[in-house]
Amino acid sequence: MEREPLLDPGMGIAPRSESLVRCVDHHRSSGGHARFSGKEDQIQYAAAARAPNRFEVKYLVPTVHVPGLIEEFSPYLKRDPNARAPGGYRVLSVYWDTPAHLFFWEKVEGVKRRRKLRFRRYDSMGPIHVEVKQREDRTLQKRRFAWDADMVQAAFGDVGWGVGWEAVGDDPVAREVAVMIERLKLQPTIAVQYRRRALVGRYDPSFRLTFDGRIQYAPAPLDLLRGFDVGRYIVDPRVTVMEVKYDHRVSSWLGRTISRHGLQMVRMSKYCSAVDRHYYDAAHT
Repeated sequence: MEREPLLDPGMGIAPRSESLVRCVDHHRSSGGHARFSGKEDQIQYAAAARAPNRFEVKYLVPTVHVPGLIEEFSPYLKRDPNARAPGGYRVLSVYWDTPAHLFFWEKVEGVKRRRKLRFRRYDSMGPIHVEVKQREDRTLQKRRFAWDADMVQAAFGDVGWGVGWEAVGDDPVAREVAVMIERLKLQPTIAVQYRRRALVGRYDPSFRLTFDGRIQYAPAPLDLLRGFDVGRYIVDPRVTVMEVKYDHRVSSWLGRTISRHGLQMVRMSKYCSAVDRHYYDAAHT
């Protein structure tokens, strides 16, 4: 996790520069950086062509300040209509990686073009969202589909026995996920769970701001229906991660609020922080 010296160029405000934690850039996974070619690339880029570019910027804020910030944002933001309760909802994500943790090391080494795979469920209800998150330098794309748990189990649930291609069907994102799993030998690696309060723009529905608190991790459960009761904290629970998500530029009101509160932008991956703590004694984030 590293503090950024500048805000994203589209936001126009430069907060104070101060290093929080530096990544150690010294390791490359023994298998190198696998790349697809031929038909696999066609599947990937066909799905990518339909995914809009997004930007995501993270800040660390004291948890006790979150209610006040939500109130301060209320003229411009409203509660996500999908959030049933004012206190937010639980997010459980299971991240997949190679046995050598290729996706983790790509993040640590600062590879500009990288992907990661996660299976996510909200509040232990509804479908499972399977998502490929791809970063191109500062630009982010997400390709996802949502299936019932039994469909996900039929297609991807038998770890070690390969992909159930009949269950995968013709969905281009599902096929991309299946190719990634088979070609890279991906497996569930770590589970991350937290409480999210989500806001969306009153005048720009593509703008989204979230507060993620009590962020914990545990060795990956294969059952997204269950989650875990007790995990280990990625960040101090007295700190909440505020994340700003937008397509182009954000309004000046947010820049003024960030400057007024002295918020520091950080580079932080929940997945990489969890893997680093669980497997590498927090040596790299």
